[in-house]
Amino acid sequence: MQKRIIQSKNPYINVIPVNSERFDISFPIAMAITETESSFNPKATSHIPAYGLMQLVPSTGARDAYAYVYNKDKFLSKRYLYDPKNNIELGCAYIARIRHGYLKNIHDDEKAYMCTVAAYNTGPGNVAKTLTNTKKLAPATRKANSLSERQLYLKLVQDLEYKETRDYLKKVWTRKENYK
Repeated sequence: MQKRIIQSKNPYINVIPVNSERFDISFPIAMAITETESSFNPKATSHIPAYGLMQLVPSTGARDAYAYVYNKDKFLSKRYLYDPKNNIELGCAYIARIRHGYLKNIHDDEKAYMCTVAAYNTGPGNVAKTLTNTKKLAPATRKANSLSERQLYLKLVQDLEYKETRDYLKKVWTRKENYK
């Protein structure tokens, strides 16, 4: 029911399922991230600054996602990132880059997405640092694999360095249930 309401208010939202399938990522996670980042506002701008529906930062997430999709290093303008199709494509690509690239060695999808959601907000290195006191991903993925889902979730929401990221993970993790 919730998905239909959002789609009727926001015609560009139908781009999310297409891109979640394209990049082999969780549709509920992509929707929950978009809701949490911008409340589905394509012109949202943060103080960072991050732009658009999925709040991409031109110098980090947007650049990384563009390189992941197009194999080119490019700094993207806010005008490019305000376009819902571009923003959703790169937002979903960035989720995929984190999940299937940086965190590919986390075997359980639920645990991998917990870390992916936190990394979407604060970066993979900061998630690794929370798990192992180093920004190296290999030991962090081993640690994530060694914990139960509950232990990992509690570790992240209690120990991530930034309150914003701890709160962000809680919000996304709760909201994803609305899109199953």
